[in-house]
Amino acid sequence: MIPSPLLVVTDRHGAGRPLTETVSAVLEGGARWIWFRDKDLEPEARRALATALLRLVRKVGGRLTIGGDVGLAAEIGADGVHLSGSVFAGSVIASEAKLSSEPQRLADAAGLLRFARNDGAGPQATKQPGTGVADIVVQARQRLNPGALVGLSAHSLADIRTAVEAGADYVTLSPIFATASKPGYGPSLGLAALREAAGLGLPVIALGGIGAEQARLCREAGAAGVAVMGGVMRADDPIAETRLLIAVTSSPSS
Repeated sequence: MIPSPLLVVTDRHGAGRPLTETVSAVLEGGARWIWFRDKDLEPEARRALATALLRLVRKVGGRLTIGGDVGLAAEIGADGVHLSGSVFAGSVIASEAKLSSEPQRLADAAGLLRFARNDGAGPQATKQPGTGVADIVVQARQRLNPGALVGLSAHSLADIRTAVEAGADYVTLSPIFATASKPGYGPSLGLAALREAAGLGLPVIALGGIGAEQARLCREAGAAGVAVMGGVMRADDPIAETRLLIAVTSSPSS
């Protein structure tokens, strides 16, 4: 069960205002699930911003997911972690486990890299124990609070099938539509792929090029929810935009 059919993805570069101000606005608009995605920060700055966002989210009974950093999510007591699609390729890049000077964070990073590394360098490459997606999901759960969510970024039906077997709580599937936030990200998958994905046994959150009308179509296609970044982060009135998105995602038939 996902916390909400609307997952708001952060981008502090999206508007000329502090990210905390934008997140406060979307929470006022009714959002209750935030994915802190901004990775282009030094560890201390990212920790401070994540902690500030967690305080805001907790005030309204919402949930905060940390993008790509199990150690940070565990350290601040966040409500989950969202790992990138690199896990499906058998490797987790350094940003998935943000290296820092603290021994525990270094251990977390080394552990994730060890469990995920599989370079596939020809027939001589031997897969080591604990290199599968399921191992990464299990290790993340061991570090996080009970009940925390582990989500994965999927870009194909094969990714979703792997996520189901790995025991992930949900996946984002992208890009469903062409997106201004990530131009050149790849061909859009479309609603037909989303319909098929929704039948694979795991909550699928549609991502990529999502506005109010696209959100409605995605829910009708069977998506458990939608993830929105640019449409909210760049909105002149994020409160109003959030309210609109909540209205159209409140039920699959909306």
